[in-house]
Amino acid sequence: MISLLLALGLGQVPDAAPASQETQATLQSCEMTPAGWVCNYRMPAVILRGAPPESVVMTEPPAIAVPVPSTVSSSPPPPGISPAEADRQARLIARCADASWLSLCLPGDRREARILRDAANARAALRSEVTRLLSENKCDEAVRAALAGADMTLAWEARNFCAPGPAAAGPDAAQE
Repeated sequence: MISLLLALGLGQVPDAAPASQETQATLQSCEMTPAGWVCNYRMPAVILRGAPPESVVMTEPPAIAVPVPSTVSSSPPPPGISPAEADRQARLIARCADASWLSLCLPGDRREARILRDAANARAALRSEVTRLLSENKCDEAVRAALAGADMTLAWEARNFCAPGPAAAGPDAAQE
C-alpha cells in the first residue's frame, strides 16, 4: 500500500495532461515470497490539483450518524448494583452478547453477556407490561404482574403511581 502511494507520488509529472478515468496501473512483475505474493505495478502519470475552498460544491448533504437502537432498553439497572458495575455490564452486553467467533470475547464473557442481556430484556418486557396495565388503569393487576416478575422496585413504583394524591385524599379535603 505504501509503495503504491509512493509510486503515485513519484509518478506525478507537472506538465503531463490529466489522465483519463480508464487509465489503470499495469502489472510489471509478481513473485512469491515467504510472506506471500509481491507484485509491482507501473502507475500512470496523474496530476492532482487542489481546488479553492469556495469552488467546492457539496452534491449531497453531509452524512449524519444515527445511533442504532439496541435490543435492551434504557431501563434502570436492578437495585443493589453500583453504577460502575452497571456500566461494566452494559459494555459487556454491547461487546460480547451477539459477538461472532472473530471478536475478542472469552467464552465466559460471552455466556455472562448473554445471561445479562436476557435478564435486561426480561426486565424491559416486565416494565412494558406493567406500564401497559397502568395506562389501562388496572393498578392491582400491574402490581401483581410486577410481583410475579420478582421486581419489588417496580411493584413499589406501580403502587405509588396508583396511590391517591394528597389533594384527592377525601371528599372533606376538597371542601375545606
